[in-house]
Amino acid sequence: MKTKTYTISIKAAVEKVYDIMLGLTYKKTYQAWVSIFNPTSTFEGSWEKGSEIRFIGTDQKGQTSGMLSKIVENKPNEFVSILHYGIIKNDQEITQGAAVEQWAGFT
Repeated sequence: MKTKTYTISIKAAVEKVYDIMLGLTYKKTYQAWVSIFNPTSTFEGSWEKGSEIRFIGTDQKGQTSGMLSKIVENKPNEFVSILHYGIIKNDQEITQGAAVEQWAGFT
């Protein structure tokens, strides 16, 4: 597995970027920047280290789909690592099989 790292420069205080990126004060700020993936994209859960978190949205049929994940590390204003271990498809959690193997283990 290859690890990819991306960097972007943003002219704003790191605290503000962290808050907006994770939707800590207002969940809608997280939803705004991930809406490019799906206009209904959101999350359920906590950004705390060790917490389970679901990244979800609804498809054209109204079914919930997304990823089952765990927060591996969260150093406020510095670093967030997320482990994806399953998918949600048609409102069902799937943690094994070919579809999961495409995502499982990615951070």
